[in-house]
Amino acid sequence: MALTPMLALGVLFILWAGRGARAELVTSLAAQEAAVAAALCCNDDPPNGPADGGEPNEGTSSEPRRELIAEAVLGARPGLDYLCLDGPRPAPGRAGFVTEATADLAGQQSAAGVTRRVLVVATHVTCETDGATAPVRGLFGTRTLHGHGAHVAVFTQAPNPDGKAPDDPKSGTPDDESETP
Repeated sequence: MALTPMLALGVLFILWAGRGARAELVTSLAAQEAAVAAALCCNDDPPNGPADGGEPNEGTSSEPRRELIAEAVLGARPGLDYLCLDGPRPAPGRAGFVTEATADLAGQQSAAGVTRRVLVVATHVTCETDGATAPVRGLFGTRTLHGHGAHVAVFTQAPNPDGKAPDDPKSGTPDDESETP
């Protein structure tokens, strides 16, 4: 008779550990999916931006749109809301899920054309879980999981018809405005 409660507790511990591992996997996958979605959305130049020849308009940054896309992907990930006690949250000390960094490159040749810009979008997600063992919630401790995902996007520009790299990577035309046959 003493063995039965110990076996039941052992089964519940195995269930808690398995669900905790599943929560860790789902959190990491959701962070990676959110990074890819955030990097692929919103890559157009903002109005009045450098491509238009004007000064960048700070109010039209793509960062808030990337944040909304990342939140939507994290909210739609099956199981994440069930496994995380308070739902997915940004990492401690961060205002949102998404951080981005860009590097503008001028004149770097690549096989596909001219590399114009590199964008790195990273997401950081925190999930606190207790293993989601519904009948005995709170019996075992909670774990705080951190999911990280990153996506690197390389923007290229086709070379000029004469096969040379453009002088201005933003405009796509060389500085020499002479006509070519």
